[in-house]
Amino acid sequence: MSRPRRSLVAITQPYVPGYRVPLWARVVDNLKSEGVECRVFYGGDAEQMRIRAGRGDGVETVWATQVPTRTLTLHRRLPKLIFRTLPRRWRSRRVLLVTEMQVSNVNAWLAIASGRRIVTLGHGSSDTTDQNQLAVALENQLNRWADHVLTYTERGRRHVTGAGRVRESRVTAFRNATDTVQLRAALAAVTPQHQAEFRAAHGIPNDAEIDLYLGALNRHKNIDLLVDAARTVFAAEASRWLVVAGWGEDAARLEALAAETGRVVLLGQADAAEYAAAASQAGLLLNPGRVGLVAVDALIMGLPILTTSASAHAPEFDYLRPGIDVLETAPTAGAYATAWLAGPTPIQSPPSDVPSVEAAADIISGVILAQLEERR
Repeated sequence: MSRPRRSLVAITQPYVPGYRVPLWARVVDNLKSEGVECRVFYGGDAEQMRIRAGRGDGVETVWATQVPTRTLTLHRRLPKLIFRTLPRRWRSRRVLLVTEMQVSNVNAWLAIASGRRIVTLGHGSSDTTDQNQLAVALENQLNRWADHVLTYTERGRRHVTGAGRVRESRVTAFRNATDTVQLRAALAAVTPQHQAEFRAAHGIPNDAEIDLYLGALNRHKNIDLLVDAARTVFAAEASRWLVVAGWGEDAARLEALAAETGRVVLLGQADAAEYAAAASQAGLLLNPGRVGLVAVDALIMGLPILTTSASAHAPEFDYLRPGIDVLETAPTAGAYATAWLAGPTPIQSPPSDVPSVEAAADIISGVILAQLEERR
């Protein structure tokens, strides 16, 4: 008797940023423990790869492979189509495809046309993209034809089952998260000596007030507004300092501010161990633009986020409690600076159920295993 063929799962992604490694690594390990081989395939067009290179957070892992990627502009009302060429072994109908919930995803449409089982994964409903009605309608249809839909948050799940008209039993929210275990450990390891050493290493006076920016430095984050507000804050209070953990296309704006004021510390693309000493002494987590997964980091650090009301936030914004975990101002440098100078209201009681990457990976793995069993 021949041995049964091993189940295969192919996951497609634009790229693998460092913050995603714990999620996909646990999914791969979970599936491996059940006899399922899983691999992540990633790739983007030249413009996408340039932007990601600028962010500096892409990583290479043993379970992920970059594949040739082609793009095509089909219609001016639709986003640019993208197709990733998976290795031959991973193209057959017996391979379960877990792929992006995007109308531009050619791999998803071809899989459906060929009768291949797929799971779509994405926001479900996102205020961070300017999609026209045609694109939205096509994405809803993609989800209806998928065998299962994974959304980042409950908000996305409600959209897919409501406006998207997908049966509730076929949609699961996995509660998108970052590596909270690593961040908790890094914060717990900080001592008064570590805090003093951090200040000394970066020339921050012992009596200075520190605020933190964490995340990519790109146009979605309104870095120009942050810089303008910082000038006002620094002029009003000589004791204010800004620590920045992150990198991106707008880093030069903050480099100029650092050279001009001498009160900005740029850590670059930093992990939790590198910015924990600053986070443990910070009063605010500054983010005048889009708030996404940084919401989870803020909850773990116990820092309220200061953002603006006109920002197109990602679904993870729903994890925050308005007026407690997040404070919003008008989208002007003046209003932002005023709120920044006013300082935070201490968070008296942290939320009891902070999303975790482990729980998210376990939910994703469970959905995949259920789909494989259903296929059998």
